[in-house]
Amino acid sequence: MQDITFILFLHHMNLKDRIKRIGNSKNIFILLLFKILKFVWFVFQLGTNGRMRSETLAGLFSRDNLHQRATFTLKNRYPLVFQKCTEFFAARNRKDPKILSFGCSTGEEVFTLGEYFPHTRIIGVDINSWCVRQCKKLSRNPNFTFLNRKSRTFEIMTDFDAIFCMAVFQRTENRTSSDNRIVKGHTFEQFESEIKVLDQKLKVGGLFVIDHADFSFTDTSCSIYYQPVGFEQNQVLRKRPLYNIYNQKIANEQTNYRVFEKVGL
Repeated sequence: MQDITFILFLHHMNLKDRIKRIGNSKNIFILLLFKILKFVWFVFQLGTNGRMRSETLAGLFSRDNLHQRATFTLKNRYPLVFQKCTEFFAARNRKDPKILSFGCSTGEEVFTLGEYFPHTRIIGVDINSWCVRQCKKLSRNPNFTFLNRKSRTFEIMTDFDAIFCMAVFQRTENRTSSDNRIVKGHTFEQFESEIKVLDQKLKVGGLFVIDHADFSFTDTSCSIYYQPVGFEQNQVLRKRPLYNIYNQKIANEQTNYRVFEKVGL
C-alpha cells in the first residue's frame, strides 16, 4: 500500500512539473491554449468548490478588512499556547474567561478552545460568510457564537478576557513570491488598524495571542500597554519574512512573542 501511495505521489509531482513546463512554454499557441484551459478550470472550480468561491468573493468584496485569504485550518494547532493560556487564567482564579477567536475560519480553533475552556463563552469571527455558515452548521455547543467581522453585533462587543489571532495577519504571497521585498496585499497600516480595534475589545489583565503574522505586534502603537507572558517557548523562531512599519522586508526569519498580557498604562 505504501508503495502504491509513493508511486501516485511521484505521478502527481511529475504531472505538476509537466503543467509548469507547459505554462512556461515559448510557443504562443501552446501558451494561449494553456491560459484558456486554466481559465476554464478556474471557472469550473468557482462553480463547484464552495471554499474556493468564498475566498474569491471575500477578496473582491471585503478587501479593506481582509487579511489572510486562505481558509485552511486544523484542530489544536497550538497546544502549548492553549495550555499556557489555561494555566494563566487558572492561576488568577478566572474560571470562565470570555474568548474571541478572530479569523476563526471553519471553527476548528473555537472547537479546540472549547476543550481547554469547557464552560466559557467563545465568539468566533471571520470576514468570510461561507466560513461563518460552516461554523454554525458544525457547532453543537450553546456557548459558541459565530459572527461576521462586519456585523454590528461584533462591532459593539467588548470585555473579552482573551483574543486569539492565529495565522490571520499574513498573506501567502509574502512568503512564496520571488520578489517579496515589499509587502503585498496587506499593509502595516491595515494590520495596526485592526490591532487597535481588537485592543479596544480586550480587558486590562486579558491576553492577546498572535502568531504567524507578517508584522510584529510590538511595532503597533498600542503595544505599549502590553507585556509578554513569561513562559518557555513564548518566543519562537519562525522561518518567515518580517516586515517593518514601512512595509519593507527586514528579515527572513522572526522571533516574535506570541502571548501578551494587557497591563494598561
